[in-house]
Amino acid sequence: MNVVIRPYHAGDLEALLHITIESFDGVSFDQIVENKFGPLNGHDWRWRKARQIEEDVHSNPGGVFVADSDGQVVGYITTQLDRVTGKARIPNLAITAQARGQGLGRKLIEHVLEYLRGEGLAYVVIETMAGNDIGEHLYPSCGFVEIGRQIHFAIPLSRPTP
Repeated sequence: MNVVIRPYHAGDLEALLHITIESFDGVSFDQIVENKFGPLNGHDWRWRKARQIEEDVHSNPGGVFVADSDGQVVGYITTQLDRVTGKARIPNLAITAQARGQGLGRKLIEHVLEYLRGEGLAYVVIETMAGNDIGEHLYPSCGFVEIGRQIHFAIPLSRPTP
């Protein structure tokens, strides 16, 4: 598969949304919440996750990169920058099922690390949900070091507090 990492274009958004829904099934925080409480506010986890991608491309379109195979988007990575603190964040990384296992996630991460160095950021963080075996393996193999773990709690506001 001949893949080029290139900047995001507005015409890529539909492909990114499709890849997101396919790739995050089973590892999305919003899906975990939905599994516990059901759809909230009339929207399912797919809608919520798609909104995150739309926010990513709106807030920093120059920091979104796609893996393009002969004109077809097969993966992407997004970034958020806080220049005041020197912190960058990689909120989303996804590869189509057909393109997984070929090193594209690593290529996208390496590309973004170079981009962030060029932007003068001091450090970058990425996170994954426990049980996301791909993320738990890939990120350390790219040089990321586990800093800490977080426990998420939630309560739907439509129910009385116990």
